Amino acid sequence: MKKYKHANVKKPTERVGFYIALSICMMAVGFAVWSAYSTMSGAPDPSDNTYFSSLSTEEAAVAQEMTGVTEPETEAVTQAATEAPTQEETVVESRLLISETKPGTKDAEEDVVKDPLQAVLRVTDNLVYPVRSHQVVKPYSEDGVYNSTLRDYRAHTGCDFAAQTGENVYAMCGGTVKEISVSELYGVIIEVDCGDFSVYYCGLDSDFAVEKGDEVSTGDTIGTVGQIPCESSDQPHVHIEIRVGDRLIDPLSVIENDG
Repeated sequence: MKKYKHANVKKPTERVGFYIALSICMMAVGFAVWSAYSTMSGAPDPSDNTYFSSLSTEEAAVAQEMTGVTEPETEAVTQAATEAPTQEETVVESRLLISETKPGTKDAEEDVVKDPLQAVLRVTDNLVYPVRSHQVVKPYSEDGVYNSTLRDYRAHTGCDFAAQTGENVYAMCGGTVKEISVSELYGVIIEVDCGDFSVYYCGLDSDFAVEKGDEVSTGDTIGTVGQIPCESSDQPHVHIEIRVGDRLIDPLSVIENDG
């Protein structure tokens, strides 16, 4: 009997090709699904090394095993040590400028006087008035006092005695002229070291009668009344400050009583 082949039966080679193509398609679909899932779920990009740096040691090991990516070695960054200065920096400034509002300063070696009364008691000399007039234009005040020149309130760290421009200014006590300087706020300032304390004569004329290092006695002429830039709106006067250690005191508290 004659045999007939069924028309729908395929050759073995055709069936093998069909399965290979099907496998490739399934692999492509699987890769696409994985890519979409990785993007949506925030799965680490194997090429992104910063991801591993944020994981703990155990988590990084698991992630590396799953992805096959090893964590890059981190370089130890050594911060350069700051060189200590080989020499102390010396700040040069006027001895008489503790701030814009205080012409007095203190040397580092001077002691600290915390109690105001103790500071006053250390002035054992009987000081005299620096000018013939005993009239006080503006007294010492640690509280804010209105300054009509600068138009603000600030502590008045000295005592102003009325005097005419060009009038003589006298040494309030004996001592050594320690410093002569010029301040933008207080004009010419002469500092006289009197041992336990120093007296600052502020607002003198540039034609002063003493030099640095001179010894002066009570009542000696040290200069004449000039201008005080930060108090130019007030009537002519001399501005006096007295410092015991690091503390400014009221000059009137140590001036000899008229009575």
